[in-house]
Amino acid sequence: MSRKLSDWEKELSEAPLGIGSFNERTMRKIKERVAVPATRKPRFQPVFAGAMVVLLLASGWLMRDSLSGLFAGKESGETARIDAWDQEDVVLKIQYSDRASFMNEFGLPFVVRHPNAQIEVPPYPESTEPEEYKQWLLQYEPDLLQIPLFLVDALSKEGLIQPLDAWAKRDSFELDDFHAPIIRTIREAGNGELYGLTPYFETYALYYNKSLFERLGVAPPEERMTWSEILELAARFNGQGQSGQPIYGLTTAWGMSPFDLIQNVGEADGLRLTDADLNPTIDSASWRNVWDKVTRGYRDGWIFDGVWPSSEPDGHISTTDLYKADPFLTGYAAMTFRSSYYRQDVFSAADQIGFQDEWGIVTQPVSSDRSDIASELSIATVYAINAKSPNKDAAWSMLRFMNGPEHAQSERSRKGSSLSSRLPASQEDSATGEGVFYKLNVDSASVLRYEESIYRPPNPSFIQSVRAAGDEAARGAIKGNYSSEQAVSQLQQRTEELAIAARAEMAARKEN
Repeated sequence: MSRKLSDWEKELSEAPLGIGSFNERTMRKIKERVAVPATRKPRFQPVFAGAMVVLLLASGWLMRDSLSGLFAGKESGETARIDAWDQEDVVLKIQYSDRASFMNEFGLPFVVRHPNAQIEVPPYPESTEPEEYKQWLLQYEPDLLQIPLFLVDALSKEGLIQPLDAWAKRDSFELDDFHAPIIRTIREAGNGELYGLTPYFETYALYYNKSLFERLGVAPPEERMTWSEILELAARFNGQGQSGQPIYGLTTAWGMSPFDLIQNVGEADGLRLTDADLNPTIDSASWRNVWDKVTRGYRDGWIFDGVWPSSEPDGHISTTDLYKADPFLTGYAAMTFRSSYYRQDVFSAADQIGFQDEWGIVTQPVSSDRSDIASELSIATVYAINAKSPNKDAAWSMLRFMNGPEHAQSERSRKGSSLSSRLPASQEDSATGEGVFYKLNVDSASVLRYEESIYRPPNPSFIQSVRAAGDEAARGAIKGNYSSEQAVSQLQQRTEELAIAARAEMAARKEN
């Protein structure tokens, strides 16, 4: 289990001066910086804490460069140089959920490189509404911002965030080394200009149990299959059994409802529940076809709809319990539609519950007329530089480091669950490798619309209400209480009612 931040801070403070290739002055600087107390109580513990960070001093942060080159700020593809800003002490204010998490993830390796830098994390903003967020920005004046993708547009138009292309060109920071859809989507948010970077993204794929397919004599899934083809393949496992237990053709994530799967299937073919004005577009032949296929899969038993473990009173669920309840990780599901994070779970399940089946990953299901487009891709946050920051050069150094090759390689060497926005060093990949997540393109405008819908009122509450109504309708269709056509009609009517209320809420907000 990873240690808490206080553990490594204590060990680092007790480390002898002059350790490794660092001189006494350098070690003292580093100790001073990591000893700065956190200003806020952490909201959460990071999923993967920084691995034994004291070893940074002895191993050079798991990198191939020498410690002297690392400390001098040397980065792959960049001429080793001493940044002008790094000659004096600088306090770098960074928007992040909490200081402990930031130091674990990025801060300590950066301080090792730049001992004159001190990291502060101001109180996190309570709202992502553009006007409210701008008030927070003026109050706390962070140098480096962590913002939703949709905020890039509003902040860039007012000149509040710094364009990055000129700096990237100046420092030979190669944007071509990133997954092209990520850079293109951030540019889409900035009307063609690059105003931020993100070290991670999330997407989906289809995982399959190769051993199970071979044992039952069924051809495994291939790249760029449509949802119709996947569902037909999953249905071939109907009635199969092993050791008295059913074999499912398809399973989804814990917490993913039948209606969620219906949405995924429909949206891969370009279907939407509403238009831009929240008018429902559910009652159509295309949506009814999707509802019929998916609800039949649950009803006939080849899509898993079993019981997942409930959380303890403190909200905790052990990963071991989740793994043991997961049909894919126990060898009873042929395929599962999961996020890129799930790859780490499959690796971990081998150690925790002894999952030994041979498995593989193929691209997420696509539309038949857009076989190169992924419908599921998310950019959680973008890091941007405050255009009014007095420490723009230092902020750019931090941003460059957070998105640099060394940090990406460190994550990959630990098989971290986060998917790097930087391309893998080699596109040659095994069936279980991460290369599959970089094979598809995206519709950048669609990604931006989706990210905006998550944050902008009244969308969050509207989406939640539609989802609840969809869950109810899907469950009724699965139980046979009514047909798929009736379920779709019922959801259309309920969504119209919710849209009226949502538009009224938007109008009231504008008046106020």
